[in-house]
Amino acid sequence: MEKKHRLVVYDCDIGTDDAWGLAMMLRAEELTLREGRTCKVGAITTVHGNTDADNGTLNALRVLHTLNRRDVPVFRGCYESIVPRTWEYTNCFHGQDGLNDVGNYPVVDVEQELQPEHAVNAMYRLARDNPGQVDFLLCGPLTNFANCINLYGNSFLTKIGRVYIMGGNIFGKGNVTKSAEFNFMMDPEAAHITLERLLEPAIILPWEPCIDGEFDTTLDWRLNVLGAVDHPFIELLTRVERSMLEPRGFVKWISCDSLLTAAYLFPDAMIAEQRKYYATVELSGNHTRGQMVLDHLRGRKVDNIHGKKINVHIIRRLTSGATFRTIIAWTGFLPNADIAQLCD
Repeated sequence: MEKKHRLVVYDCDIGTDDAWGLAMMLRAEELTLREGRTCKVGAITTVHGNTDADNGTLNALRVLHTLNRRDVPVFRGCYESIVPRTWEYTNCFHGQDGLNDVGNYPVVDVEQELQPEHAVNAMYRLARDNPGQVDFLLCGPLTNFANCINLYGNSFLTKIGRVYIMGGNIFGKGNVTKSAEFNFMMDPEAAHITLERLLEPAIILPWEPCIDGEFDTTLDWRLNVLGAVDHPFIELLTRVERSMLEPRGFVKWISCDSLLTAAYLFPDAMIAEQRKYYATVELSGNHTRGQMVLDHLRGRKVDNIHGKKINVHIIRRLTSGATFRTIIAWTGFLPNADIAQLCD
């Protein structure tokens, strides 16, 4: 039987959506969720992605300062993808430093506050010491997690809890190339290793449900209602998102990693449709490298890949935006956000 108390490794490449998800996880430590579940963030691990691993680590520490949670251990992870990229990512949606280079950040002392252990080793140690109790929320490229699999194999895989991934796509809709989602494209080999080696299915929130859902969370509400909350975390994230999203003409506010976190914490309230598949990742295609490929013919003996075991539970559709807005309002300290209704 799965233990009710869960330790969470939050693996991220902070950016703003990772920051919102992290804040949500930390706030959730005070809750008793449905079926008596409780959770605690056992580690924040950082990885290359929205910015480099050094900036991502700084951002994690900065977020912890704004939330007055310097007790949470941070471990710096991998700087590079498993196979060096032959293309350069120049879009830098989150700016060079991951927080759109807005400056005036909380002052952190990396030498004093960063754990000396590498993120990959910390992942293994936590799973080894707490068998079956550690869940992994993977919100960036999967480089840390895949390297942990490669280093420790089944001595790691047999001890982990559930694995939640924000990444991949189900209709070939890309956001960094025409057919690949960012997290998978930044390290396709890591995504492939993860999906092929897991002993139990991962829960994946792909790109399309994040952008195509009927969400009523507008950027105006985010910046001018939630953004009016007097709190250091809100002040920092509002400065970043205002500078990043308003000039690009965004109307809806989309925060993929916090959607994954909400689905982890409140699955009954957040997940409207979920299906089981065998999934893999295209590694060789000239136009499709990094695309997640689902076996829609599972059970039909068309060729030799079919009949492979189910390795993913794909979240195909999220619930209406009202539920998420309640969760994010509570995450952002908005008064009268009724989170209790989602825990009963």
